[in-house]
Amino acid sequence: MGTSPRPLPHIRELDAVRGLAALMVFFHHLCFTSIDPAAWGRGINLLYNISGWGAYGVDLFFVLSGFLITSLLIKDRVHTAYYRDFYWKRALRILPLYLLCLLGLLLFVRHSGSYVLLSALFISNFAWLFHVQATGPFWTLAIEEQFYLLWPTVVRRRSVSELRRWAVTIILGCILLRFIAAFFGHHNYFFTFFRCDGLAAGALLACWYERRQTTPPNTLSEHIAIGAAILTGTLIFVVTSLYSPSPDTNALFAALNQTAAALLCAGAIAFLIAHSGKPWLGLFRSPLLIFFGLISYAMYMTHIYILLAYDHLRGPLLPGNLVSFATRFFGVLALTILLCLLTRYLIELPAISLRRFVLTKPTPKAEIESTLLTQ
Repeated sequence: MGTSPRPLPHIRELDAVRGLAALMVFFHHLCFTSIDPAAWGRGINLLYNISGWGAYGVDLFFVLSGFLITSLLIKDRVHTAYYRDFYWKRALRILPLYLLCLLGLLLFVRHSGSYVLLSALFISNFAWLFHVQATGPFWTLAIEEQFYLLWPTVVRRRSVSELRRWAVTIILGCILLRFIAAFFGHHNYFFTFFRCDGLAAGALLACWYERRQTTPPNTLSEHIAIGAAILTGTLIFVVTSLYSPSPDTNALFAALNQTAAALLCAGAIAFLIAHSGKPWLGLFRSPLLIFFGLISYAMYMTHIYILLAYDHLRGPLLPGNLVSFATRFFGVLALTILLCLLTRYLIELPAISLRRFVLTKPTPKAEIESTLLTQ
């Protein structure tokens, strides 16, 4: 089944990428989905257009999750308590804050009961099939948990070489399904089979990284593969941005952009892994980005509700009023950070500390702090 387990190296640049992904989603909701650009001047419109790309922060999260979780699964697959330990770690990491958010949604958002039920079952990404209005970020957690319901068994029973083939097959199958759906005019990528290529791409990176730890890296082939992924993803985005899609081609453009996002995110993360520790990557080891990486899960889960509460209490954003825009932005950001710090020390860290009671091997305090970043 493999060699004896060894500690998983900590890649600080990935902590910063997680923080960047959380900020991308935050900007997307604060400066894009919740404002009408027609009411604002050139500066806010520029921010609006830039923030539109923030939705792809979700794809960064998916690739990061696929890489980190698969790396941990590969490391731990020789353990007899492989499944028990994995799912306990997931439960203690995800559920406390997740369930608290569901409770808040049920209590404070009218007619949210059906969505809360679907979210509690981790099938909220299929809310559209049940004609249920989605409210919040739970669909992404649903995709992850559905993927990780089956993926640990694949990792347990297959060699790393076989895992690479499985990951490539999932990636290609997901891309193919998107283009088949585009042929019929469909581009709703909340469904797992249309969106799990990011998780599989992260798993593919984990297989590459595992091999890289035991054999000398092939720098030339790595650079070619990483460069090809980044270049292809960038070119697709450039081409789709140059042409304004008509209603007949919109689904095709959506499929192309989603594929580009997966390629670009996977290529960028692979680049950071390959060059981790280099002085010119200092930005991706900055304390600010690492801080947001530390609170990224809570930030992702709570910021949309803080925004909704702020708009409910303060009223609609005044069109063209820059003071109102800035007050809203920094107010929601400050409240989000405050709530994230509270949940970290009152909910997340205490929940993680319970691992010593349920895992087969006690988790040292230092490992608790570092594994809190893994989701």
